[in-house]
Amino acid sequence: MSEENRFLIFVVEYYRNKKNLSGKEVVALFDKYNIWDLAKKSYFLWHIESPENFVQEIDSYAGL
Repeated sequence: MSEENRFLIFVVEYYRNKKNLSGKEVVALFDKYNIWDLAKKSYFLWHIESPENFVQEIDSYAGL
């Protein structure tokens, strides 16, 4: 498994725990707003920043 894919799993799990959502809810949200591509494009920045930053960026991107 690539480092990027491992990081995607971390993003999903961190976001799920932070927002108190189920895995299915996070996947549905990420599918609806194409957060997968955002996370892949932002990998190099997100993996060195605080996870709180990507949570905020995801919420902003999804209009939450």
